[in-house]
Amino acid sequence: DAGNTVGTEGDCTGHAETNLAGAASKAYDRDFLRTCTLYTSAEPCAMCAGAIYWSGIGRVVYALSETELKRLTGDDPENPTLDLPCREVFARGQRDVAVEGPENVPGAAEVHEGFWRPVR
Repeated sequence: DAGNTVGTEGDCTGHAETNLAGAASKAYDRDFLRTCTLYTSAEPCAMCAGAIYWSGIGRVVYALSETELKRLTGDDPENPTLDLPCREVFARGQRDVAVEGPENVPGAAEVHEGFWRPVR
């Protein structure tokens, strides 16, 4: 379990998925992590996908696509997005990472509402 620490720690790399991948790689060996699934409310960005890949986590399940998340965040210069699906990032690697999503999860968008605009 990990959360987004961008606003609380002032670290632009403090996305929940990156925080979780880092903590998991410190706590568990790669053989175990290959059997693990990371569940997230939104599709991992390119940075988070890289962290997930290098941590050794074997599967990702997400609710909102990067495109759907951009609709919530808008064209905000404080939160620029990359139009680069996590599947494309993982496809360039030397090991497989299973991906499921976007999934229809009630309330997935609501957890993001009000978060992005106040971060400025």
